[in-house]
Amino acid sequence: MALNELLKKRVEKSLDKFCDERIPERVKDQIKLDYNIRGKYVTLIEKRPHYKDPDEWTEMKIAQFRYNKENNKWSLYWWRHTGKWYEYDNIEPTSDFQKLVDEVDQDPTHIFWG
Repeated sequence: MALNELLKKRVEKSLDKFCDERIPERVKDQIKLDYNIRGKYVTLIEKRPHYKDPDEWTEMKIAQFRYNKENNKWSLYWWRHTGKWYEYDNIEPTSDFQKLVDEVDQDPTHIFWG
């Protein structure tokens, strides 16, 4: 099930702003933030040039936002190097998508940005 158009536009607006503002202008040629929307999952990714071939960009998963249509709430997940997503326990599911984006930005547990 995909997000409805209105919800998708809100998510895109929020993440476009976040991705543009999070990375300082002086390093935007070295680090980029982007996201993918697939069904009810929105995945935030970081892109960097590959160390062997700077023309090739690598991607690293940062966070995933999952929408539950039944209760109209978003949940936040973090990516572990073992290749699995884990629910982030420090914030309850919420209908306020921006609240989860802000949690990733502030990263009080250092789980998203290290």
